[in-house]
Amino acid sequence: MAPLRIRLRTLVNLRWLAVAGQVAAVIFVYFGLGFTLPLYPVLAAIAASGWLNVVLTFRYPASKRLTGREARIYLGYDLLQLAVLLFLTGGLQNPFALLFLAPVTISATILSLGATVQLGGLAFICVTLLAFWHEPLPWRVGETLNMPALYTGGIWAAISLGLVFLSAYAWRVAAETRRMSDALAATQMSLARQQQFSALGALAAAAAHELGSPLGTISVVARELEHSAAASGPMREDLTLLREQAERCREILARLSHRPGSAEHPDMLA
Repeated sequence: MAPLRIRLRTLVNLRWLAVAGQVAAVIFVYFGLGFTLPLYPVLAAIAASGWLNVVLTFRYPASKRLTGREARIYLGYDLLQLAVLLFLTGGLQNPFALLFLAPVTISATILSLGATVQLGGLAFICVTLLAFWHEPLPWRVGETLNMPALYTGGIWAAISLGLVFLSAYAWRVAAETRRMSDALAATQMSLARQQQFSALGALAAAAAHELGSPLGTISVVARELEHSAAASGPMREDLTLLREQAERCREILARLSHRPGSAEHPDMLA
């Protein structure tokens, strides 16, 4: 069962949504709440994603579909960019650390199990590193908010378990959906083939009906000429052969027109 090939435009639009959310969060925290944070490095990390999106939009057509390797690299970059932002803004103490689940879940729905495991491993490494190394959580000027180590460990455990269970569930559901789609496509192909066979059988029946009258006329004329020809002349033998072959054709056409299974066995029409 092959993985899906997602359109580049879909992932580009999702990244624009993430960029917009990141910009809105920075504006709200820095200007709305008045918390201190390394504004320029954070904006540089966000701008890098926006610049990459612009490059991909102009470089590739909207209909381009990504291979498994390309989609894996694309989602891997999103994980690393999120890790950089979280490193600058408090690590796992930042409530937006939950967003590590998004790229891995997307991978589980469109990529192979191996690619999802690789991205899940990358996310796990990033989460583990952020649990120990990160800049202070943005807070009011002159104040520092330090979360207990137990709280940080709980966040690490929650995200790690979420990566495993949510990606496994999403991959299972996506696999079942792909199997159902494949079965539906096979059924539709079989029905289309049966319709073609039925149409061929109907055509054979119509041909038998149309050819019945000319063959009957040939048989009658051949019989009349056969009676009027010399008893032992070569003409009589030819007329007898002509009549027998015409009657044989009528018998074959009659079998075709009265046999309903002819549509299911097109080799009988040869």
